[in-house]
Amino acid sequence: MKRYLIAIIILGAAFSSVTAQIPGFSIGPKAGYNSNRLTTNLDSITSDPNGAFQFGGFFRIGNKTYIQPEVNYIVKGGILDDVFKGESRRQEIELKSITIPVLVGVTPIQDKSFNFRLMAGPTFSYVSEKYVKPLDLLGSWPIRSTDDIRKMLLSLQVGCGVDLWFLTFDVRYEMGFSNLYAGEENLNIRNNLVNVSLGIKLL
Repeated sequence: MKRYLIAIIILGAAFSSVTAQIPGFSIGPKAGYNSNRLTTNLDSITSDPNGAFQFGGFFRIGNKTYIQPEVNYIVKGGILDDVFKGESRRQEIELKSITIPVLVGVTPIQDKSFNFRLMAGPTFSYVSEKYVKPLDLLGSWPIRSTDDIRKMLLSLQVGCGVDLWFLTFDVRYEMGFSNLYAGEENLNIRNNLVNVSLGIKLL
C-alpha cells in the first residue's frame, strides 16, 4: 500500500512539474445547464425548447491565445410538434451523448484574478443512448424508430467566458451541422442549444 501511495505522490509531483512549464495550463471539472431546441426544414413541424444538465472536464493551454479541449456528458434533443389529420401531436427526442468540443480562444482582458475570454470551435458528439417519446407516434411520425437517429454528430460552438480566481464561467451557443435524421423521409433535423457552465481550475 505504501508503494502505491509513494508512486502516486511521485507521479503527481512529476505531472505538476511538467504542467507548470506549460504557459497558461489549467485543468478541472465543469458542470452546466443546456436549453436545447430542434429545428427542421418543414414548416408543418414546430419545436419547443427542452432543458438538461451536463457535466465533464476541461483543460486549457495558453494565455492571450489558448486551446481548450473538453469531454462532457450531455443530454441533447428537444420537442417536435405538428398537426396530423386535425390532431396535435408532440414527440420528444432525447439523446444522451458524449461530446468533445475543441475550442480555440483569445483573452482580450487579462489580469491576475480576472480574465474575459472569447472562443469558438467544432464539437464532436457520440450518441450513446436514444429515446423517442411517446412510442405510439412512431407509426405515423417521420421518426419511426431510434434507428432513424444518427449516432455521430458535428456542431459548432461559439461563446464567451469569465475567469475569477479559480472559477471559470462560460456561456455558449452550439449550432448543429449534422442532420439528426437518418431515415427515408425528406426531413432535416438539427439540434441547437445554449449552454451555461461553471468550472473549477484545479491547476
